[in-house]
Amino acid sequence: MTSPDAAGQVRHDLLLKAEVLAHYLHALSATDPDFAAQILAEITARLQSALLPDSPKSNSRPVPFERRQPMLVSSRASDDVEEFILECLATSPLGLSVQEIVDRFEEAAFEIKRQTLVVRLHRMVQAGKLSSRAHGHYALSEAEHGRRRSP
Repeated sequence: MTSPDAAGQVRHDLLLKAEVLAHYLHALSATDPDFAAQILAEITARLQSALLPDSPKSNSRPVPFERRQPMLVSSRASDDVEEFILECLATSPLGLSVQEIVDRFEEAAFEIKRQTLVVRLHRMVQAGKLSSRAHGHYALSEAEHGRRRSP
């Protein structure tokens, strides 16, 4: 039996991952709904086979869906990273170090390279969304605090 705390963390982690999948499938369905539906069917089959011990497990990889033509899918992953950073800092009035932000990304099972994060933080300072209180330590800017307070 899983403890209530562990169960809550597992639930949180899995639902966060489901949200990420839903986000990508939604973006993909806008440009190629058939391909998005095919991927959803593959994901669903994998999840069902993990829970149903009697389901046949295939050692072969699924045959890739033949796409009609290459398409670029617009992703808001970049916006999601920025919003995640802003949310982390909004809940930390004294700000956070780069390592603390990296730790928050890891807790959320969101992969980002440290150097990519540092560049993003610097750009957010330049854009006036963050302030750098000391080398490697960031907080929301006064303007961002104001934006978050106003309805």
